[in-house]
Amino acid sequence: MGKGIMKAFEASKTKMKITVDTSIGRPKNGEQSAKLSSQIGIVTCDVIPVPRRWKEVDEENGLGPGFDHIQMHMDVNVGDPGVKESLIERLKNSSRQKRHKLHNHFKKYQTMELAKSNKPTFCLNQENWESLCDYFASPKFKQSSATNSKNRKLVRAPHISGARWRYL
Repeated sequence: MGKGIMKAFEASKTKMKITVDTSIGRPKNGEQSAKLSSQIGIVTCDVIPVPRRWKEVDEENGLGPGFDHIQMHMDVNVGDPGVKESLIERLKNSSRQKRHKLHNHFKKYQTMELAKSNKPTFCLNQENWESLCDYFASPKFKQSSATNSKNRKLVRAPHISGARWRYL
């Protein structure tokens, strides 16, 4: 649990009520949104294993314990399908970012044995790390990674129509 959430819980003796607006996929209230984002980051780092693909994640394998952890510290209506789908999307994004960090860590090592023996501190367990190492070293992953790298180099103008303006 995050320090801010712990302090708020200790002061009020109640869980923080989180009202997720399903049209935007997050709470409209900035404080609620920030606390929920922090909690999702904690769940991604400490509770659910990093999957090779999100399709591998199910209620038993990651979502159940993840939702339980969120509900333990916050008052979120996970029973509502729209809220649940919003939380799943946020968990997917956070998990993808963590898998990218793990792949960058994997690329530091020349051999598979060296990579497997140097589990990063931010990885949940050795079994999950070894599974991801096998995935990163697979020919299918290497081929798609090389193709995507090549395609990104062919982009002539960067994407600029996101949430923030970026100057060219």
